Amino acid sequence: MKFKLLFIFIILYILGTFGWLTYSLVNFSNKEYGLQKQVLEAGRQACVLRLIEKSKNYDFSSENELHIIFKQAKIDADTNLLNAFLETYNYGSYTAVYTKVYQGWDLDIQIAPHQIDRLEQKLQNRERLYIFQALLLFVLVAVGVYGVSYSIQMIYRLNKQQNNFLLSVTHELKTPIAAMKLLLQTIRTRKLPEEKRNELLDKAVNNADRLNELTENMLTAMQIENDNYIYGREVFSITDMMQNLVESYRMRTDLTADIEDDVEIVGDRFILRISMNNLLENAIKYGNDLPVEVSLKEEKDKAIIRVIDQGIGIAESERKKIFKKFYRVEDEEVRDSKGTGLGLFILRETIDKHDGVIRIKNNEPKGTIFIVELPLKRKNE
Repeated sequence: MKFKLLFIFIILYILGTFGWLTYSLVNFSNKEYGLQKQVLEAGRQACVLRLIEKSKNYDFSSENELHIIFKQAKIDADTNLLNAFLETYNYGSYTAVYTKVYQGWDLDIQIAPHQIDRLEQKLQNRERLYIFQALLLFVLVAVGVYGVSYSIQMIYRLNKQQNNFLLSVTHELKTPIAAMKLLLQTIRTRKLPEEKRNELLDKAVNNADRLNELTENMLTAMQIENDNYIYGREVFSITDMMQNLVESYRMRTDLTADIEDDVEIVGDRFILRISMNNLLENAIKYGNDLPVEVSLKEEKDKAIIRVIDQGIGIAESERKKIFKKFYRVEDEEVRDSKGTGLGLFILRETIDKHDGVIRIKNNEPKGTIFIVELPLKRKNE
């Protein structure tokens, strides 16, 4: 919110600054226009005075008005004199207007209309140029400010996500370590029946497996992001992989599976197992302790994996964001659920590298359906 307010303030400040600058330039241009008209008027007056000096065939009515009264008999000769003077000394900047009066002819030297038009056109062009330049500069600066503001927001969000990631990882690592420590201390300090002892050992191994999964996720995510991970390519049974994953989760959740036999694909077995494990882990974590359904079907030339939960669901606006690294849904119901924000990031990157597709659908009446499509092994592979 504070970044938006800062951005709005900067934009308004820039807008005000450019508005004032544009106004100043236009005002300066108007003053320049006035001065140029004054120069032309001074030239008109100088023209009249020079004519007074050059010709003796006139009388003038008033020095203030600077009009010349020509004698009737000399009008033609003086007209030629006037035109020659204007062309020689003033380059067509002025025109002569004759009016019949009782003494003869009243000659009024005026600024040529095209000169006024030229000045006005020049003023308009300059004003348009100033306004266009101000708008262009404003747009460029606004875009630059927006870019900087957006970058700051992204850095802030990334730092926040990384901090949340560190807190989550600390919790996720401490939990299985503490559990293993407690289980092993119990086994060491108490005389337990063999069956109970084996049960505690199994739990300790499960916690060790959980710890191993966390470290694998972090290392794999780092390798993927740095383009250091080299994807293997081998033919393997995704049926076996999914059955093994399902069996490992049946010990701690209500999970039903429909796995088709003999489905084979080509890819990196190791990272695909990590990815599918992350998908199942995600469904169980946010499934509100309700049954989770897993299926694997061969459809046309694809292996279709569906993971269906009955949890809180994923809003449409969040469905693209959840695959970003460190991202976690900002929802009151999931905020307290721990996680690293790496699982779905690894899943998306892995499926993309295997030319697959991930789709998300709503599960009615509630929950989410993840659909993963992977190319089947071709006959020549």
